[in-house]
Amino acid sequence: MNSFAIGENINIKEANVKESFDNLLSLTKEKLESRPSVSQKKDFWKSFEEDVHVALLESSKDLHIPWKIEYISGHKFPDIVARINEKQALGIEVKTISTRNNSWKVMGGSIMESTRIPDVSRIHIFCAKQKPFKIKYKPFEECVENVAVTHSPRYMLDMDASKQDTLFIKLGKTYEEIRQMKNPFDAFKDFIVEQRKANLKQRKVDDDFWWYSPNSNQINSIELEDQKFANKMVGLEMQFWNQLTRNEQHFLRAYLLISFPNIIEGNYNDASKWLLQTQGIINPSFRDTFSAGGCKNIDGIKVPRIILNIAKWKEDLIKIFNEKNLPQQDFEYWKEKVFAISKFSAPEKDVLII
Repeated sequence: MNSFAIGENINIKEANVKESFDNLLSLTKEKLESRPSVSQKKDFWKSFEEDVHVALLESSKDLHIPWKIEYISGHKFPDIVARINEKQALGIEVKTISTRNNSWKVMGGSIMESTRIPDVSRIHIFCAKQKPFKIKYKPFEECVENVAVTHSPRYMLDMDASKQDTLFIKLGKTYEEIRQMKNPFDAFKDFIVEQRKANLKQRKVDDDFWWYSPNSNQINSIELEDQKFANKMVGLEMQFWNQLTRNEQHFLRAYLLISFPNIIEGNYNDASKWLLQTQGIINPSFRDTFSAGGCKNIDGIKVPRIILNIAKWKEDLIKIFNEKNLPQQDFEYWKEKVFAISKFSAPEKDVLII
């Protein structure tokens, strides 16, 4: 009988536990896909978590599975726990994809897993695509395809990944081995170096990035922030802002304004660093992207160009607020940050709040 590889605490009739868990997820998927109206909700990412919780409760009752289904959410990993007893539990991490294309790729959690609930042993990713509404689920370790960096090193998930193509197979280490390491990044550094070398060779690039040295020992000694940077630079093909399509520029402009509201007061450092580190995009005229031009009047109020632009970009901003893929992409959070900016008058701020 195969033992659970993920976690330490499952030791009671493991085959029966696995079968019950698989049946629970299968019935939950069936119930949700029979209710396609859930995909029409505005806050799809949040409402789907709640819908999964409700369907899990119904399914556990229908299957006579006596586990306690706990909706955790709130920046914990995983979102939902199926608790067998006080010390033994299984997990469901809920993900959503709004895109209409065929991709089933989505960003996962931090490789450090600092928010992981410690007694959860086996975690499945339960992922839904909004349009058209469809659901896929599979064990977490079977859908990790790579690592990437946003604000911290994070797993990249692909619900269509084969077992042979997972990142852990490429690394030659199991997910369990990596997550138990003091610094999980150590497991990735050699892979990063080799991937970088291969990309350089394939693209026939003679010069290297001056901030990144493909040397395992050097990566091992630098600070975590630099490790994150080196991680994302691997395989990242640089491009200039003016090479992007107009739609790509519009999306990134709105995304940056929401994620980095200090742009509004003229502080561009964090946003420009993020754009380079995570997207490989160089914008030599970063300031002009947001605030070029003099003051203008809006409803009789003279406002700086940045405020006029935000009013013009309202639709793009609202779209990202509605999707809210990250906690900081919340309108109330953003409004609070904006009102904390001291350089604008109260009337100017009233124009700013869309």
